[in-house]
Amino acid sequence: MRIVIKSIAIVLFLLLYALIALGIMALPAGRARKQARLTGNVMFFARLGLRILGIRVSSRRLKRKGIRARPVNYLIIANHLSYTDILVVGALMPSVFITSVELKHTFPLGMLAWLGGSIFVERRSPAGLKQEIRQIEQVLAEGTAVALFPEGTTSDGDTVRPFKNSLITAAISTGSSLLPVCIRYTKVNGHPVRMHNRDLVYYYGGTTFFEHLPRLLKLRTIDVECVVLRPISTHQHHSRKDLATRAHALIRAAYHERPSVRHRSAGTAHGAIPGSVSRRQADEDR
Repeated sequence: MRIVIKSIAIVLFLLLYALIALGIMALPAGRARKQARLTGNVMFFARLGLRILGIRVSSRRLKRKGIRARPVNYLIIANHLSYTDILVVGALMPSVFITSVELKHTFPLGMLAWLGGSIFVERRSPAGLKQEIRQIEQVLAEGTAVALFPEGTTSDGDTVRPFKNSLITAAISTGSSLLPVCIRYTKVNGHPVRMHNRDLVYYYGGTTFFEHLPRLLKLRTIDVECVVLRPISTHQHHSRKDLATRAHALIRAAYHERPSVRHRSAGTAHGAIPGSVSRRQADEDR
């Protein structure tokens, strides 16, 4: 019965999300204004989606100094475990997501990403890299945050995979700081996430979206902690590799810390930064 109720709620959720997004796209407004409204729409529905799925988000900041409480154009860098990460980050911070071209043709994730104004990139094609970086630069220059999962794929949660660094060039060229964010799923149905139950949430390997979704819908609650780390200035590092290494070290250290015991109610976000999905793909760093 839980699956039936959640499935109906999700269908209604998707229809309403799509209608509003299409309405925004049809408005006689400039690209930047439409983008801002689309990110606001994503944030609203991400919070609603968390409630529907029973995902309870606890957010905390480490080293608060340096995080500005006003609209900023951070390049958000986060580890990646599941498609639900998009809801977690989207609910906490208005942002445009970077995702793969492969996802664009995956129903329904590709449609949802397109309706949210996502930037689609083809990591395996160096020919399009400059154009993709220009797209990211344009969004950052307009004052909108961009969210990137630089592992390039989801993982089984054992650790944080090495970061790919090519797209960090856009943050350097626009003078945008990196904002490292660590995502940790801590409990499933009130029990700590362990090897025997992690696949109920983590989405990796050869599992398809429609194989995984029923597992997720059966769950009563999922607790996740989102640790917002101190921003990294792109002016203080010499290369995108240095920046990626620094962000990876911070996120990896936070990921392996003991999880916070405090969680708020489903779909709420504590300590969110005001202002400002992805199918797995195995590809090489450029």
